Amino acid sequence: MKRPEIFTISEKIMDETQEGLFPKRFAFDGHSYVLYKNVFSPIVFKGWTVYIENLPLHEGDSLLDMGCGCGILGMAACFKYKLKKAVCCDVNGYAVKNAKRNAQLLHLEDKVSVFHSDVFSNVPNQKFDVLFWNAPYFDGVGSSQKILYKAGYDPGYKCIKRFILDGQKYLKPNGKVMLGFSSDKYPLEHARRLINEIGYDFEIYHQGKDAYGIKQEILNIFKIKKENK
Repeated sequence: MKRPEIFTISEKIMDETQEGLFPKRFAFDGHSYVLYKNVFSPIVFKGWTVYIENLPLHEGDSLLDMGCGCGILGMAACFKYKLKKAVCCDVNGYAVKNAKRNAQLLHLEDKVSVFHSDVFSNVPNQKFDVLFWNAPYFDGVGSSQKILYKAGYDPGYKCIKRFILDGQKYLKPNGKVMLGFSSDKYPLEHARRLINEIGYDFEIYHQGKDAYGIKQEILNIFKIKKENK
C-alpha cells in the first residue's frame, strides 16, 4: 500500500530540523530555551503556541505534559499560569535530557519534574488538573525506526488510548484529559472512531491556527455515557 504523501512530507520536515549545529537556542515569552538534537523541534513546528495560550489552566493548578519534547509547553505554562507544578514525560531519552536541562536553566527544578516514561509507565502516582499531550497525529508507521518519528506516529492510536484510559487515575476531581491535534494534518473523524473504540469521545475545546496558518485543535476527552435500556 502506498504511504500517504503527508507522511513523507512530515518526515522530510522532521529530518530537516536536525540540520545545523546543536544545541539550538530559542526564546518564548521572555524566557530562553535550548533544543537538543533528536528532539522534536518547537522552533519549526508551532502548534504548541496555540495550545499554551488556550489550555484551561489557572494559578496554582498542576499539569502533566505527555510527550514533552524539550519541555517548552510545561515550562512556559508554569510561567504563564503560575502553576503549582508540572510533570514532563517523554519516551525519547534525548528529550528527557533536554527538558531537564531547560528546567535547570530556567530555575524551575522546584516546580518541574521530568521523567523518561512510555506513556504512564514511569509516572509517580499524583493528581493533576490537566493531562495534556501534543499527540502524534498519524495512525501509521514511520519509514524508519528513528526515535524522532515517534512524535508523529502512533499506529492504531494505541499510546493515545493508553493515555486516555490510564490517565483517569491521575486526575483530580473535575480534572481534564486533553489532546493537541491538527485536522489539517489528519482527519478528526478518524481519531474519533478510534477513540470511540475505548468508550470515549471528544469535543473541540479550542480551535485556532498557528504561525503557518495550520489548524490546531485542543480536544477535551470525555467518557461516553451508556444509555439506559
